[in-house]
Amino acid sequence: MPTGPPSASSKFRAPEPVGQWVPRTRLTGMLHSDRKRRLALIHAPAGFGKSTLAAQWMENLASQGLITVWLSLDRDDNNTIWFLSHLFQAIRKARPGLEEELQQLLEERPDDAEQYVVPALINAIDEGGQDMVITLDDWHLITEPRTRAVVERLLDAGGSHLSFIITSRTRSGLPLGRLMVRDQLLEVDAVALRFDEKESQDFLVGINRLDLDAGDVASLHRTTEGWIAALQLVSLSLRDHREASELIGRLSGRHASIGEYLAENVLDTLDPQTLDFLLMTSVPERLCAGLASALSGVELGQAMLEKIQAQDLFLQPLDEDGTWYRYHHLFEDYLRRRLERDYPGRTKELNLIAARWYSDNGFPSDAVDHALAAGDVELAMEIVEFRAMWLVEHSSMSTLLALVGKIPADHVAGQARLQTAIAWAHTLLHQSAAAQGALDRAEAVMPADATLTEHDRFELGVEGLVVQSCIDMYGDRVNHVDELDGKCFAQAELLRPWIVSVAANVSTFKKIHDGDYPLALEQQRWAAKFHGLTSGPFSGVYGQCFAGLAAYALLDLDSVDQHFTAAVELGRRKAGRYSHAARLAGAMMGQLLYERGELDKAEKLLEETRELGSEGGVVDFMVSTYATLARIKALRGTLHGPGKYSTKAILWPTVSAWTGSNS
Repeated sequence: MPTGPPSASSKFRAPEPVGQWVPRTRLTGMLHSDRKRRLALIHAPAGFGKSTLAAQWMENLASQGLITVWLSLDRDDNNTIWFLSHLFQAIRKARPGLEEELQQLLEERPDDAEQYVVPALINAIDEGGQDMVITLDDWHLITEPRTRAVVERLLDAGGSHLSFIITSRTRSGLPLGRLMVRDQLLEVDAVALRFDEKESQDFLVGINRLDLDAGDVASLHRTTEGWIAALQLVSLSLRDHREASELIGRLSGRHASIGEYLAENVLDTLDPQTLDFLLMTSVPERLCAGLASALSGVELGQAMLEKIQAQDLFLQPLDEDGTWYRYHHLFEDYLRRRLERDYPGRTKELNLIAARWYSDNGFPSDAVDHALAAGDVELAMEIVEFRAMWLVEHSSMSTLLALVGKIPADHVAGQARLQTAIAWAHTLLHQSAAAQGALDRAEAVMPADATLTEHDRFELGVEGLVVQSCIDMYGDRVNHVDELDGKCFAQAELLRPWIVSVAANVSTFKKIHDGDYPLALEQQRWAAKFHGLTSGPFSGVYGQCFAGLAAYALLDLDSVDQHFTAAVELGRRKAGRYSHAARLAGAMMGQLLYERGELDKAEKLLEETRELGSEGGVVDFMVSTYATLARIKALRGTLHGPGKYSTKAILWPTVSAWTGSNS
């Protein structure tokens, strides 16, 4: 599963022209002459054509055979894991061969993923041997220091084949001083972006076919100072205005905000149905037909969007298919202010409609944002809670925690279901202290949580016991496992399959721990039904691995092979080759391959699992990984290689696991 919440494909595409673009030849020439610089920064206030220039540059570079990558940033990209996930998705659209492993590491190592994936990304681009240019659009939305540090690292150490185009309303958050000293920076500011008089002439007369003489154009250019958004509003205002000179004269010096005046002038000429559609659909940052219909009540949302685009009303297509659109930021701001003026209080209602539409259509992050914008924290929690356990079952623990992080902590603290899901996420990330804290909060608030039925309380009580048993199991303890027989297995049909599936694995682990190998195998045969009913691979992979360990102890090597093979195939089929689940299974298969003498295959699987570090499963999994890998390195004579491995680095987790040592 891709890391992070689903994103519209428009996030990874440069904006399409509405009608024709004015060729910015004088600016694209600057990039062509300075193409080897690491960063081209286009910065200016809204309405100066930053994204349009970047799109023209990218088109130019693509025609020269460079790999071009586009990523439109939004506030969710302040979450560093989501930013990196979106960046990898964007790169893979342009260069499909990028390793999936990098993406999967983001979900499984949320605290330090960039330490692994940023160097790996730079190396992969260098090894590809082809120049790549990445555009980050709307950089000013990124304020999180950790995300800024990732981009800073890419700019500082990006290798010989990687460069960036960044658009922003500010110059902040980038290592401009260092880049400037190295002659690795090209800047385009508002002064350079303004249309000159010839470009104004091309736009007003050549493209928009307005009947203006040279004096009119010169007057408009002076009045707007080449501000592109204002010139576009002028073109709309003059389209049906017979006395162009009169309107132009009224603009000169009379209005504190030319943009405000022009926007109002354009809106006042529209028919009521079109104006209402514009106002009602101005709330979300992007639009599609279904969302537009839900907000406006207009059944033919796509037709209305196409009509507005045909009228040049600042509606920009975000993909080639015409599925997603957005209003120009300035026009969007005007529409939202007009909405508040004409329909006080409607904004809240529209945010709630958008929240429910996004939730129903699989965009939980946008749904939460709109619910919170409407002030409905309860709805935001309901949206996250609805998705929470699906994310856990699909090893998307970091995504769940990021969604929870959007909601005020004091509201989350009182929700037993959500706290239990948070406990699961931290448990599977091997963050035992955070897991225990969330579980303790869930148990504390459960009696007072008015949203729970009696069955909910029963199920959450059992689930809490299973989570506690998992926390103990990852710490090589089996304190609470015996309670599962009466509280969980005897009432299995009343519980969600995930709860029973994980509980059976914990119980199997204890039986292996106690040497009851036939009972461990019997437990897994009983649990197979529940493993099959879970939506993700995690518990099923663990079950097959534990069954294989029990069979191994009984010297039934054919069954061992069957169980470990099934575990690897399940993890790869449902979550991908480099998923947490697949690599845990790889640890078991790696040990088996080692015993058979297939060292190359064993080493490859074990190296993949070793990257999980302390998240590499229970003790038996880490023994298989580290001890077996150490033996292979010793046989090859590379145990003390040049800095890559050492006896302590490989053997320490095994020793500490068996002795309880922390040093």
